[in-house]
Amino acid sequence: MGGRALLALGSNLGRRERNLDAAAARLAAAGVRVLAASPRWNTAPIGAPPQPDYLNQLLLAEGRPDPWGWLAAAQEAEGERRRLIAKGPRQVDVDVILVEEEESSDRRLLLPHPALVRRPYLLRGAALLTPEWTVGRGGPRVLELAREVLPPDWRLCLPHRPWPVPVEGAGEPGQAL
Repeated sequence: MGGRALLALGSNLGRRERNLDAAAARLAAAGVRVLAASPRWNTAPIGAPPQPDYLNQLLLAEGRPDPWGWLAAAQEAEGERRRLIAKGPRQVDVDVILVEEEESSDRRLLLPHPALVRRPYLLRGAALLTPEWTVGRGGPRVLELAREVLPPDWRLCLPHRPWPVPVEGAGEPGQAL
């Protein structure tokens, strides 16, 4: 089926929940299989002009053979989105956060995504969905990093190994939430 990736979805314009659902549906239509989804978190914009809060969610998915295939899938899932203002409000934004066992230093696709350790919801979601993945080649495991750096209000209370939890519409159980 292809490699696995951790994707971050965000929306702060219009019907945010519906926007995230539509992006996930566009991923499925492009042949991406969602294995598991994190909870959805309401977060304030970081380093951006004044705008509404974001609704964010992470998806563990499979279906692309390499990081560039994941970038193309993310851009396709964004639909007709136009970036009018840097870090401005968005109907939907899809970012590639991690691709299993891959790194990229290309400025168009940095992997691991630099925001992973700067935005608590990204690191917490990654720890929930991909606890055993490493952050870069030879880096720490995601769960270990999350336990070290997450602020107190984002800390995890997880067993050493998460339990499987099915995701609606995924067909098979994925990683634990």
